[in-house]
Amino acid sequence: MNSLIQTIQALIRRNFSAVDTHAPSSDDLQALDDYSRQMEAYLEVVEDITKTLGKGVKRLRRRQRHFEMLIAEADDNVRQFKQEGQPRLARAAAARKAIMAEAARAYATEADMQNARLLEFMDAKLQLEARLTEVNLERARLEALLTQQAQALSVS
Repeated sequence: MNSLIQTIQALIRRNFSAVDTHAPSSDDLQALDDYSRQMEAYLEVVEDITKTLGKGVKRLRRRQRHFEMLIAEADDNVRQFKQEGQPRLARAAAARKAIMAEAARAYATEADMQNARLLEFMDAKLQLEARLTEVNLERARLEALLTQQAQALSVS
C-alpha cells in the first residue's frame, strides 16, 4: 500500500506545466480532463480502502475489548480461587489471564497499525479532493478563456 500512497502523492504534486495558461487550446482542456479522470479513479480506490480499513479497525477494537473483558473475568476467577484456598485453580486462571492479556495487546497493536494506515489514506483522500477541485477550477478558467478567444475571433 505504500506504493499506492506514493503514486497518489506523485499525482497530487504533478503540475500543469504542459497546460498553456496564456494561450489555452482544446488540447489543454483535454489534458486537464485526463488528469481529472485519473484523480477520480484513484479517489474511488482510496475511498474503498478507507472504508475497508475503517471496518477492520472497528473489528479489531471489538476483539480487543472482548479480550479485555475476558481478562477481567479471569482476574475475578484468580481472586475467587485464592479466597477459596484453591491455588492450583488460581494459577490456571492467572495463566489464562496472561494469555488473554497477550491477545488483547496483539489486537490493540494491530488496530493501532491499521488506524495509522487509515489516517494516511484519509489524508491522501483529502489531498486528492483538494487537488481535483483545483484542476476543475483551472479547467473552468481555461474554458472561459477559450470561449472569450472564440468570441473575440468571431467579432473581428
